[in-house]
Amino acid sequence: MEGKGELRISTEMKNGNVLAQIIDTGPGIPKEYLSKIYDPFFTTKEQGKGTGLGLNIVHQLVLKYGGKIDVSTQERKGTTFSLTFPAEPAQPLGPPSSPSDHES
Repeated sequence: MEGKGELRISTEMKNGNVLAQIIDTGPGIPKEYLSKIYDPFFTTKEQGKGTGLGLNIVHQLVLKYGGKIDVSTQERKGTTFSLTFPAEPAQPLGPPSSPSDHES
């Protein structure tokens, strides 16, 4: 966003999933870059200013935990990343176990 604009983060439960959205009002992502944004070492920054691993790592983690990531963008208007993860039913927490509970 180059120091300007807004960044919003929201979460919600939707259709049995957890949806997290990261929305910015930055310059957007040019269409010619969209197919590359998750590639390792892809960056639009000048040499020495970024490794190009951020979105690659996010993408790998989202997939590892059974989620999916989508991006929608409009040049000069902003970008939205939507991360969807399966929600597991809440398990009631029992009392904390003490070390003696695990000794034989």
